[in-house]
Amino acid sequence: MNINVTDDVKMSGKESKRNVKLYRDDVLERLIENPTKSVREIAKEMGSYRQKVWRRKRKLEEENVIWGYTAVVDESKINHVLYIVLLKMKPMSKELAELIMNRITKGEPHKQNVRLINVLYVNGEYDWIIMFSAQNHATARKYYDSLRLAYEDYLLEKPVIVDVNFALVREGKTNPEIGKLYEFVPT
Repeated sequence: MNINVTDDVKMSGKESKRNVKLYRDDVLERLIENPTKSVREIAKEMGSYRQKVWRRKRKLEEENVIWGYTAVVDESKINHVLYIVLLKMKPMSKELAELIMNRITKGEPHKQNVRLINVLYVNGEYDWIIMFSAQNHATARKYYDSLRLAYEDYLLEKPVIVDVNFALVREGKTNPEIGKLYEFVPT
């Protein structure tokens, strides 16, 4: 997609917003597809200028549309196991929010030798989904127990922990070894 919109060229309201949104989405899509791709490569694909793509990328980062880049890791290849913890908790309060944010920002998971992957506040049967990896079940259990103790005043029931057998898609990326799913078919 080649959009001839520059930051210094003004268009009439609705058309300008639509074109800028399309341009922004095009840059975003390419970064989602491959965040290691250079600004120069993206500009070439789009038939645009490097400086325009760089400004758009910077704007997406400044607005926290993009708030990080990461590598998708196959936990089994680094001798880790992927775990998910599901929590049902009392309604959000200022104290609970502070407790959760402090545990994350102070690196509690890292101190316990787990790699925190996702922490999601959700609607549905559970209120929180925590995804992490650990080298073994003992380390995972210690982290799980630390969550239970830290949040015991806010829990509605005992959290559920599961280990992940196989990830087909993570962070929007299809597992390059997706065919290994056949290994789980009973014989």
